Amino acid sequence: MTYENENRPNTYYKIKEAIDKIKIIDTHEHLVQEKQRLEKTPDLFEIFLSHYASSDLISSGMSYEELNFVRNPEIPIEERFKVFKPYWERIQNTGYARAINIAVKDLYGINGIDETTYKKLISRMIEANKPGIYRWILKEKSLIEISILDALDTKIDFLDIDKELFAPVKRFDGFVTIRSKEDIERLEKHYRSQIHSFYDLIQVLERKVEEASDKIVGIKTGLAYERPLLFKEFSENEAEEVFKNIHSQEKPEGLKFEDLRPYQDFIFHKIVQLAGKSRLPVQIHVGLQEGNNNIITNSNPTLLINLFRKYKEVKFDLFHGAYPYVGELSAIAKNFQNVYINMCWLHIISPYMARVALSEWLDAVPANKIFGFGGDYLFVEGVYGHTVIARKNIARVLSEKVEEGIFSEAEAIRIAKMLLRDNAREFYFNRRLSS
Repeated sequence: MTYENENRPNTYYKIKEAIDKIKIIDTHEHLVQEKQRLEKTPDLFEIFLSHYASSDLISSGMSYEELNFVRNPEIPIEERFKVFKPYWERIQNTGYARAINIAVKDLYGINGIDETTYKKLISRMIEANKPGIYRWILKEKSLIEISILDALDTKIDFLDIDKELFAPVKRFDGFVTIRSKEDIERLEKHYRSQIHSFYDLIQVLERKVEEASDKIVGIKTGLAYERPLLFKEFSENEAEEVFKNIHSQEKPEGLKFEDLRPYQDFIFHKIVQLAGKSRLPVQIHVGLQEGNNNIITNSNPTLLINLFRKYKEVKFDLFHGAYPYVGELSAIAKNFQNVYINMCWLHIISPYMARVALSEWLDAVPANKIFGFGGDYLFVEGVYGHTVIARKNIARVLSEKVEEGIFSEAEAIRIAKMLLRDNAREFYFNRRLSS
């Protein structure tokens, strides 16, 4: 849905015009590096169905077998499109599909993906897939100053990134999620360190956080995909006993979550402590998990309150507006000085709820505590489509506040700059320098 063609007051157009000129600090991306993108000929479905839209396709009725068929570049595109088409038509109303359609139209000049356009779209994607594509889409089209990168490919050194486009965060979840001796050996190989004891593991963790601390802008965790976000307090002795059990397990399925919990919770507390020591903010996935058949209650942000209370010196950036727990997040951010709201992903999960949530947060939470945009994409075209939706959403909410007499136009534009750039700059790039 576009708002330019609607009969909206001039206030919206003035604010939208100003917002369209703001250079964004993008607080969250998963993009592969451009050189990886260029290694392969672009495949329409490998790229656009790498995530998000694929979840809606499954939700609409597509089977996993059909999804794998559509994603397989070895199969002729004509056969794959026939399977894709009916499900794609079912999800045209969603934010995920909307972001893709915007990108396809604005970047490649194609009005929608259908049987008459998809081959032309593929041709134009191949033509654009050359050095400079990231700068074209991220810098020129999206007006993104820099993106904070959470690289999911653990084979890629987090420092081996284009510093003009990205600033890295790093995950240490691998220390938390070990379940067997095999997992420990995998950890040893990844960090090139020997781990024969619980003491060794703690030493490696401390060393790796310290080595990374001046090269990253934060620590990220995605543990809500695997377990509840309630991290209780356990003693070092309790954690060590569990570690010994893990070390004796040959296969990952050896221990259940409740058996592992004293170890996992202790290690996560340790990671937060190390973040505080290094003055690094902690990014936490809360709310909706990508994919299907997840346990949403694992990611309720209220589960984290004991951490916010215990580690007052640590800044916590809570992701995705905690959707659908936007009200809970509002109360938490209002209550705790060290908790911030991040709208990454939210504008495409539900563009409507993103507006409702932002309107509430601007009534309840200090404006410096809200980060207005993070693309959260694996493919660069999605980032652009997301920026278009986000800028419209923010303009609409702020213009409504002006129309209600809450803000002046100048104040609304000032807040837009805070949401899209200034807050993230202060939090991630200026704060540590002034600490």
